Amino acid sequence: MEQKTVSPPSDWAMRILWLIMTLALIALALYVVWSVRHVISLMFISGAIAYLLIPLVDWLSTKRPKIVAPLAWRGLISLVVTLGFLGLVVGATVAFITPFVHEARDFLRDLPRYQEQISQTAADWQKAYQAWYESLTPQAQQWLDQQRESLLRSINRATEDLQATIQGAIQRTGVLLNLVVELFLVPVIVFYLLFDSHRLKRETLRWTPPRFVRLVLGLMHETNRVMRGYIVAQLILGVIAGVATWIGLQLMGVKYAATLALFAGIARAIPVIGPVVAGMPVVLIGLIQGGLGLGLKLTLFLTALFVIEHKMIMPKIIGDRVDLHPVLVIIVLLISGKFFGLMGMFFGVPVAVIVRNVMLTQQRRARTRPKVHRLAVSEPAENLAPRTGTGGQ
Repeated sequence: MEQKTVSPPSDWAMRILWLIMTLALIALALYVVWSVRHVISLMFISGAIAYLLIPLVDWLSTKRPKIVAPLAWRGLISLVVTLGFLGLVVGATVAFITPFVHEARDFLRDLPRYQEQISQTAADWQKAYQAWYESLTPQAQQWLDQQRESLLRSINRATEDLQATIQGAIQRTGVLLNLVVELFLVPVIVFYLLFDSHRLKRETLRWTPPRFVRLVLGLMHETNRVMRGYIVAQLILGVIAGVATWIGLQLMGVKYAATLALFAGIARAIPVIGPVVAGMPVVLIGLIQGGLGLGLKLTLFLTALFVIEHKMIMPKIIGDRVDLHPVLVIIVLLISGKFFGLMGMFFGVPVAVIVRNVMLTQQRRARTRPKVHRLAVSEPAENLAPRTGTGGQ
């Protein structure tokens, strides 16, 4: 009969050492990811755009003329689609900026009238304040003077802080230039992803150790499935936000409703704060066009839209697309945004789902894999006989 051996102390020491090395490698990987998070964000942006455009490129590639080589035709299609998408982004940006240019031009034209109204209003307020100030008791006037000096000091400190902020922004010009360069790299990366997506997959598998090929293939499949579903969900949310904003602005008589609704749909791609970013120019245009009343109406409308979308529609749609509970969606958004900013908030949910699904798949495979137990080599039965004091006889 065979017996299992008891693990010697050296075996436990090796396990502890292996655990420490594993934790160190995980910490090193997290540090590397944190250090190159800007590059990762750039690749995620390019990848998200490529996920949207690859189906179009694949479909157009099937329309190849017989006289054109397949590789040359796909390269041409990828270039045309990339340039078309870039032109669409530039056109949407110009369309968004145009109404503000027109409003700014009208504002500058009426600026002398506004200055006269402001000066007259300020003079009236000064007279009313002086009359009210003289009617107060000396103690009340002294307290009011102290409050006014405190307010002036606060304004001066705020002005100094603003100046320091502007100087810091000017000193970080290199960071801004780096951001501009990264934005110019996006269409280049998108083109190569559209053109060489299949070859990139083959190259990745070629450099993968044979025992990890199945794991990498599963990871690729899961990434494609989740990312496509998530991006489609974001598109649905963008359409809902754009249409709802356009209807509301049309009912309130706000000019440039289509352009502002387009920006609202695009800004929806910014998680959590996207509706707020989209609402700021809408309220600004409303204040310029209709004064405080229209601005207040637009603020209430956008706030209600934000609450409905953020608390009801967004978690449900994204949760269904990535098979994740709405509460977990919100938690992942908050945690990923804390570490990686806006890009972390946008891609945190699909990355979390991909990691979870891959881990569950590996656990299922580990349970179904045949288990091999280490058995001790037993001694012969005669060697296990009790020994006596006469030499074992």
